[in-house]
Amino acid sequence: MLDGDEWIINGQKIWTTGGHHADHIFVLARTSPDEVKHKGITFLLVDMRQPGVEVRPIRMMSGESEFNEVFFTDARCPKGNVVGEVNGGWMVAMTLLGNERGAGAAINALSFRAELDKLTAMVKQRGLADDPHVRQRLTKAHTKVEVMRFLGYRALTAFLNGKKPGPDASIGKLFWSEYHKEVTELAVDVLGADALTPSGTPAQTYIRSDAVGSPNSSASWVDVFLNARAGTIYAGTSQVQRGIVGEQILGLPKEPRADAGPWRTIPGHG
Repeated sequence: MLDGDEWIINGQKIWTTGGHHADHIFVLARTSPDEVKHKGITFLLVDMRQPGVEVRPIRMMSGESEFNEVFFTDARCPKGNVVGEVNGGWMVAMTLLGNERGAGAAINALSFRAELDKLTAMVKQRGLADDPHVRQRLTKAHTKVEVMRFLGYRALTAFLNGKKPGPDASIGKLFWSEYHKEVTELAVDVLGADALTPSGTPAQTYIRSDAVGSPNSSASWVDVFLNARAGTIYAGTSQVQRGIVGEQILGLPKEPRADAGPWRTIPGHG
């Protein structure tokens, strides 16, 4: 709601990474309730150091609280803090997400290669280098990191040619986040019972960090294993990425909309 020169914000935002450390937050606020769906949304930069903004950290299964819920009760935002156009915030958000998903593709393989090298070292130190099942899973991981490397080359080439990130950025995001679940599952399988009583220095909460220390630091691997699940949620869930790839790249029919109502039909479905 607009009150003079300020927007008045009421509502909730969830999964705000680092919100408990931030002094500002971007908010996609519905500023025109009469508009439909993506129209009528404005991208606002809101000061979090004001009355009416409450941050509640969410305790994750890793024990960390990287994500947060943020509640707004008559919080205020100056009109000048609008990014883009009023009621045009959805395009700003899509541009932001495209860059977030696409820019990382150019460097993801570097972090994942370093991590995989450490996992391979741990496999050797634990005498599992000749285990056929472990070798097969390591080979699969190696192949996927190489795919990420070539996806990175493609993304970098597109950037250098002036191409803006588009729906194809979802391919890289879906690929690396699902990969990281698999490779960290291998890590805890290699650790075996040690994964139940982790020791050593935990890794940083960012799952692609190179901070996984000693190859035998079970606490590092368990921490990364738990945080890898978050990668399939933030910046758009894996299911969202599959929908984008299917509909916007492969041209598949859109999924039925829950709010379509019984009087509407989906092409090819009656």
